[in-house]
Amino acid sequence: MKKNIVNTFIKVTMYVVCVMLISSPIVANTAGSNQMVTINLWNAIADKPSMGNISTDNNSKALYNPVKNTLQIATNPVDVSGYRSGITAAKYDITKNGKYEEVKVLSTNTIETGTKNDGTNHTVTYLSSFEIRIPSYIKKEGIEYIPLKMKVPHTPMDTVVGTGYLDARLRIDWNKIQNTNIDKIISDSTISTGKVSKIKLTDSIYGISISADSTIISSNSKIAITKNTSGNNYKLAKKALGNVNFDLYNISITCDDQNQTPKGSLIIKFPYKGKLKLYRINADGSKTVLRGTAAPKDYTILSRSVGLFAVVGGEKTYIPKQQSNINKFEDITNHWAKDSILESVEKGLFNGTTENTFSPDSNMTNAMIITVLYRMAGSPKVTITNLPNVKKNSYYEKAAVWGYKNNIIGKYYNFYPNKNVLREEFASMLYEYNNIGKSKQKVDDLKNFIDENMISSWAVEALSWANTKGIVTGTTKTTISPQSKATRAMIATMLCRYLNMEEN
Repeated sequence: MKKNIVNTFIKVTMYVVCVMLISSPIVANTAGSNQMVTINLWNAIADKPSMGNISTDNNSKALYNPVKNTLQIATNPVDVSGYRSGITAAKYDITKNGKYEEVKVLSTNTIETGTKNDGTNHTVTYLSSFEIRIPSYIKKEGIEYIPLKMKVPHTPMDTVVGTGYLDARLRIDWNKIQNTNIDKIISDSTISTGKVSKIKLTDSIYGISISADSTIISSNSKIAITKNTSGNNYKLAKKALGNVNFDLYNISITCDDQNQTPKGSLIIKFPYKGKLKLYRINADGSKTVLRGTAAPKDYTILSRSVGLFAVVGGEKTYIPKQQSNINKFEDITNHWAKDSILESVEKGLFNGTTENTFSPDSNMTNAMIITVLYRMAGSPKVTITNLPNVKKNSYYEKAAVWGYKNNIIGKYYNFYPNKNVLREEFASMLYEYNNIGKSKQKVDDLKNFIDENMISSWAVEALSWANTKGIVTGTTKTTISPQSKATRAMIATMLCRYLNMEEN
């Protein structure tokens, strides 16, 4: 009897234990199941590292806990050209729809910023490590991104967003993962200086230069400058400055054909000497005095932005190669287009045909015109492809590829590079150039010209636009001469009219 009772007790006990094992969750050895995964701080939009990626230079591995479904991330302080700081706050998108949650702070450290940013040495407390819960939209496959917002005070990154957050993404490469025995991330607190290069951009037409480093502007940046002598910008400057003589420059920085906003202070040198004043012209028609440093050949300012700058007084110290022969052009002294010719050379659109001649009445070819328009567009990068009538490695090859891509050539008629361009053909090319990325505009008809019926059907709209805008005027009061060849003087005049339009 006792033996039966003991056997029954053992069976019941084993049953209970089995039930408990089946119904209870198994708690894994957290340390033994953790993994290290490669991470980066990525740009919020573009497929490239974020400005803040330097904060993970020494901590490019995060700790993934598959049981808790968490990611522990370590950061390091940064020193970029003397700007010292670290990530002081961060939050992440838990829904992928803009709902952000603060990270869980695991550890902090401090760093002194130095005085470069605002003249004061600050002590900041940065997040040396923090933890996030992996959102449900992350599948843990391939490369995935979690939107982040970070604060990195007292650096050029901070000037972009003021006192707010810098947008970025946490880039997780699940292809690069390995097992680990650690259960807590440890930060390498070595200061990272990143990869910083010095950048100097100089405009060959006006001699204005911009200096910065790769934390301020991209190493692939280009400078673009237009000297305004009429139009809306000129009117703004006139309103701000009153009845004084001034040189007005519209300065921009581009990268991959997009305008770029500096992430800190630029050093801008204007090639002027003597007594002068420099102003920023604001969008509301007001002016801001810009204090700078005078040198024998230039005037230097610090500016956190580009835009409209007006120089009052002073003497130019820079004469580009294109302008060095302007006053030696013997064949334009009494020419009707003299002023436009000089302006077009100053803008870098044309050079002389010899040291002492411009050849204003010579004809221009299609290859010449598309090359000029390509330069006006900033000579954007193109992928070379085989195109009809385009000679490999010719001076106009890149321009022609760009022209075909944007329907400036090859849309209405065949492109023959050595064919002299007609007035209606030039109007068409300039019209399509103007319409890149824009909707077409309302234009007037050409009934006032008795040779209207000589305009090719495909050129009517373009020539009407050019005439409405005052770019292509009549060769007489009653003729517009669409089939006439366009001379260098005509093209120079029409391009200057186009560039000086109040609205393109």
